[in-house]
Amino acid sequence: MALGLAGRLFFWCLVSWVDLPPQARALHAPSVRFLDSSGSLVHVERGGDHRWNFPLSYGEIPPEMVRFVLAVEDRRFWEHRGWDWRAAGRALWQFLRHRRIVSGGSTITMQVMTMRTGRSRSLGYKVRQTLLACQWERTHSKEEILEEYFNQLPYGGKLYGIEAAAQYYFGRHARELNRNEMILLSGLPQSPNRYRPDRHPERALRRREMVLHLLVRHGALTPQEAEEVRREPLRYRQFQTRLWPRMTDVHYLRLAQKAHPGRREYPLALDMRLQEQALAALRWGVDRLPGVADGAAVVVENATGRVRACVGTLDFLRAGDGAVNGAVAWRSPGSSWKPFLYGEALYGGMLVAETRLLDTPLELPDYRPGNFDGTFRGEVSAREALADSLNTPAVRLLAQLGVERFLQLLWRLNLLKASPGELVDKVGLSLAIGGTDSNLLALTAAYARLAGAPARLSWLQEAGQDTAGAEPGLWNEGSRQLLLQMLRRPLPGAGELPVSWKTGTSNGNRDAWCFAVTPQWTVGVWLGNKSGASSPALVGATAAAPVAGSLVQALSQQSPPVWPSWEEAFGERLSLCAASGLAPGAECGERMEGWGVKGVPLALCPRCGREGGEALKPVRILSPAPGEYRLEGGRQEVFFLLKTQPAECHLYVNGDYRGLHPSGEPLSLGKGAYRLTLWGGEGWKSQSITLRIR
Repeated sequence: MALGLAGRLFFWCLVSWVDLPPQARALHAPSVRFLDSSGSLVHVERGGDHRWNFPLSYGEIPPEMVRFVLAVEDRRFWEHRGWDWRAAGRALWQFLRHRRIVSGGSTITMQVMTMRTGRSRSLGYKVRQTLLACQWERTHSKEEILEEYFNQLPYGGKLYGIEAAAQYYFGRHARELNRNEMILLSGLPQSPNRYRPDRHPERALRRREMVLHLLVRHGALTPQEAEEVRREPLRYRQFQTRLWPRMTDVHYLRLAQKAHPGRREYPLALDMRLQEQALAALRWGVDRLPGVADGAAVVVENATGRVRACVGTLDFLRAGDGAVNGAVAWRSPGSSWKPFLYGEALYGGMLVAETRLLDTPLELPDYRPGNFDGTFRGEVSAREALADSLNTPAVRLLAQLGVERFLQLLWRLNLLKASPGELVDKVGLSLAIGGTDSNLLALTAAYARLAGAPARLSWLQEAGQDTAGAEPGLWNEGSRQLLLQMLRRPLPGAGELPVSWKTGTSNGNRDAWCFAVTPQWTVGVWLGNKSGASSPALVGATAAAPVAGSLVQALSQQSPPVWPSWEEAFGERLSLCAASGLAPGAECGERMEGWGVKGVPLALCPRCGREGGEALKPVRILSPAPGEYRLEGGRQEVFFLLKTQPAECHLYVNGDYRGLHPSGEPLSLGKGAYRLTLWGGEGWKSQSITLRIR
C-alpha cells in the first residue's frame, strides 16, 4: 500500500512539473464573419493556418453530439482525471495479442493535448501526453475540455470544429443537425480526408455504420433507435456552390477590424446597396476624366456616425496600387478645409455671413496667393468668399486667426498627420488652402460633425454605437448651422436639392475633392491617381462635385433633405455696419441688417471713425505682460491677474468669447499659445496681447 501511495505521489509530482511549451499555448485564430447592416453574411475570412473554424461555447454544442462522441471515444470521460488506466491497459493487451495497434487508449483530454502539441507514436511522447492531460484536468473543467475538443477536431481539408463541418457539409448550424448527420460527423475525425462525404460519400456511409454499431454495442442507442437514425435524411448541401461569401475589396472590413480588434463576428454598419452605388458613381466619374485612374468615397449617416459606405479603390485586384486604400491615404486637401477656418471665425465672433472681406492681391515675404481663376473681386461678403472658395480672403482670415490656433482645431478634428507642435514651424499662411496633408475618411468625419454627427465614426451596426452630437469644444450648434447655410447652393448632379458642400483642388491638379452635407447624410469624394500623377481634369468643382451630387440624389430619393429654420432656432437679428459687416461703433455711419449667432458677440467694426471726429479710446492691458511663461512645480496652469483699463472688458481668448471680465480678476491658462483680446465696449478700441505657456 505504501508503495502504491509513493507511486501515485511521484506521478502527481510529474504532472505538476510538466507544462505545455510556450509555442503550443495559443491555438490557431478562428475564422471571422462579417455581416452587413441588414444582417446578411457578406464575408467570411479564414482563421490561422487558412482554417475554416467557428468556435462554439459548450452550451451551443448539441448534447446528443456530446453523448455520441463520448460513447465512441471516451466512455469514462466524466470519471477519469485525464488518463483512463483501464482503456490504456486494454490497448496494451490488444497490442501484445495482435502485434498491432487495435485501439489507442487515448482519452479526449489526451487528444486535446495532441491537437496542441502535434502527433507522435514514440513512448516518450505518450508519457508526456498523459502527464499533460492530467495536468489540464487539474486546471480546466470537463466542459472547457469538451468545448476545445469539439472546436478543434479536423473534419477534412481545412475544416476544423463541429460548427464549420456542419455548415460546410450540410449548410446548417451544429444545433440544427439531426441524429444521422451528427453520427456521420462523429466518425470523420479518425481519418477526415478519407471519409469526407463531399468526395467519398460511400466511405462516409460505411464509417457511419461502424459508429452506429459501436453506439449500439456501448448502449448509447438501442437497435431500434439505430434503425430510426438510418431513416433520417442526410441533408447535404450543394457542394458545387460556394458556401461562405468573400468580398474582393476588403478595405471596409480592415477599417472595422482596426477600430474593434479581436472580434469573431462583425455586425457592420455597411449598406451593400449603397456601397455598390458609390463604386458605380466613382467609376462613372473617373471614366469621363482623361488621365485619372482612381477614386474613393465615404458615406456617413449623421444621426449615428455610422459609416454606411466606404470605397477605397476602383479595382482592388489591379496590379500595383489597386489594393491601396484611397480613403485613408494622406493627400493635399486643397481648399476643402476652408469651412473649418470660417467656422472657427464664426464661433469667435470675428465675422458673420455679411461681413466684408478683401479679395485683392496679397504679397507676403515668401507667399503670393491667388485665386483659381486668376482674378480678384475686391470686397466681397464672407458668404461669397467661402462659397466661391476665394483664396486671399481665407489667407487674410488665417492671419487674423493665427496659424497655431487653426492647427489646434485641425488636430482636434483628426485632420492632421503630424501634431501642431511638429507643424507650426513648417507651415505658414498657405495652411488656409491646404498647406499640409489630410485624408478622405477624416475629412468626411469632420464635415459630418457640422451636421451633429459624433466625433468618432462607427463601423458597427450593433446597439450602443449611437452617440450623436458634436464633441464639446467644437463651436456651438448655431455657429455650425450658420456655416452650413453659407455653404448651401445647388450641387452639380443633385438637382435642386438643398445641399451644403465644398470642393478642393490640390496644388498642381493632383487631387479633386468634394464634401456634401445634408441633415441626414455626409458624402466625401476623392478623385485622382494614387501615384500622385497630375491631370488638368482634376478640379474639385467639375470632377468630384458631380460624383458627390449623384450620391446625394440617390440617398435623398426616399427622404429629401429638410433643414431646420436656422434664423428661428439659432439666429439673432443684428444691426451691422454697412462698410464692414461687423458690429457698428459710435462712428459707423450707414447700417444694415444681418444675422448673427445667439450668444456669440460680434467684433466691433475697425474701419469707421478713423478720419475726423473723436478717436476711439484704446483699451490698456496693465497685466500680464505679453511673452513666454513656464509651468513650474508640476502645475498644470498658470494664474494671471488680468488688469485692464477700463475696469471691465469683453474678453476673447483665441477668438472665443469669455464674457465680461472685471479688472484684477484671476485668469488661468494651461500649456499652449494664446491671444487675449479685450474690448471695452462702445467708444473703445480693442487691444490684444500674445502669451505662450510652456
